[in-house]
Amino acid sequence: MRPHLFIDVQHGLGNRLRALASAAVIAEATGRQLVVLWLPDRHCEARIGDLLRYPDPVIETDCRDELRSRCAHVHNYMEIEEGSAFQELVLARGEAARGDVFIRSAYTLASPYHDRAAEDAFLRGLRAAEPVLEMVKSVDHPSDVAVHIRMATGPAFDHLSYEAPANWPAERHRELTEWRRKSDVSRFIRRLDAMIAAGAAETIFVAADLPASYAALIEAYGRRVRYLPRAEYDRSAGQLQTALADMILLTSARHFLASTWSSFSDIAQRLAAPGRPCEQSGTDF
Repeated sequence: MRPHLFIDVQHGLGNRLRALASAAVIAEATGRQLVVLWLPDRHCEARIGDLLRYPDPVIETDCRDELRSRCAHVHNYMEIEEGSAFQELVLARGEAARGDVFIRSAYTLASPYHDRAAEDAFLRGLRAAEPVLEMVKSVDHPSDVAVHIRMATGPAFDHLSYEAPANWPAERHRELTEWRRKSDVSRFIRRLDAMIAAGAAETIFVAADLPASYAALIEAYGRRVRYLPRAEYDRSAGQLQTALADMILLTSARHFLASTWSSFSDIAQRLAAPGRPCEQSGTDF
């Protein structure tokens, strides 16, 4: 029987998908059976089946301690947790053939078997659940430009369990807050104004984490703007389904204005056709 690679995916949708893809490639390269631990929590209340038609083994009960106790290799990339080692090398050369592996991560894994192209191919091979596909069909696409605005981190949002500073080391939280500030909707409006003047943005798909961002873009651009209506901005299963539909619609646009340091923006670009133009907030505009 093949040894196993257990990946305990953490944090929100984008983080979980990139950790899953990274683990899948390492498992394939080292002859291991990939098993996903996908447990709903405050960052992601959705089960994997709410989001994906995922055919491979999934564990949805908390048996982490038992699995860790019987694995030959254990890695924890979650920096705030005791005993963690962020970016610790996974399966160094010579270790690949021996034993089960347990990894807890919200991040891409460091390994000799890391392969970005293979990870992207894995991500593109995932299939969305039917409720997600129905939402995608409800919006005209592709659009000329897609916009992902990720602003909601910092003092005004610290009370939310999934945005609380305790989720990250202090320095990382400061970095996140700074990049969210650089992803203010006003930056996107300035860039979109230039694109419209150049005739490059007749249609605009928007995904954002605050209702005020949608309101500002609709006020500025009216009927050009396409979006999925939403009444809530939380991590419930229904809102995570909307988020995945947003991600697919972001992927389909011809040009992408992304939020820097957002795993959601990162995955939306990686799912797109290779070479799709992408600009990053705070860096390119």
